[in-house]
Amino acid sequence: MRRLLFLTMLLFVSTVICQAAKRPKIVKITVEPKEAAIYINNTLAGYGYAEFTHPKKKNEVIIIRCECNEYKSILTKFYGEDKRSSISFALQQDGFYRASAASGIVNKYFTIDLDSIYYQIDGDKVDVSRAWKLLHQILLNYFDEIATTDIYGGYLQTPWQYKTFNLSEKQIRNRVTIRDISTPKRAAFQIKVSSEVAGTMAARHGEFTEVDRIPKELEPLIEELQTRIGKVSSL
Repeated sequence: MRRLLFLTMLLFVSTVICQAAKRPKIVKITVEPKEAAIYINNTLAGYGYAEFTHPKKKNEVIIIRCECNEYKSILTKFYGEDKRSSISFALQQDGFYRASAASGIVNKYFTIDLDSIYYQIDGDKVDVSRAWKLLHQILLNYFDEIATTDIYGGYLQTPWQYKTFNLSEKQIRNRVTIRDISTPKRAAFQIKVSSEVAGTMAARHGEFTEVDRIPKELEPLIEELQTRIGKVSSL
């Protein structure tokens, strides 16, 4: 009777072990921030958390990619010989987003009605030379030079100013364009702060695209352009 009981227990344990051996091993992935997308072999597996079956063969490879807006992506491999049952990643915030600020002003013209101390109207003639002088002073605090100045034609433009960022492959470039739209009834300028971004390879070929962000050090420039020579027009 004891022998029969022993054989029964041995058979039960052997069955459990066999079933456990056949059961696929699961590897868990956790990522910070939790909104990060996790791709397993180029297929979306989850956000912040995902699982995949451990490779059965030692030479089998699982490709893991983690992505999140404003963070640097991670691309790594998990090999069949890896014994881990869980993996965790913490994405680093892209330096471009750390050192720049969102802006709803860039890449479009805004109109400034000039303060009366910066212009004179004499019949059909509008003299805005004082405004131009102040604008030059403001811009040269942020740019090394003015690329184009045509006061009589009512046009000014700075050269592109380029900036790279730590922990980022992105590069941004900015410039300011100003047009004099004054008439005998109204002294006003239109101003545009252009902001464009590109990755390392695209930047080498001059392939930049507009972006609604600006380097933080240029934020005061926008405020000065909007307030020192006059007031932003709602028209």
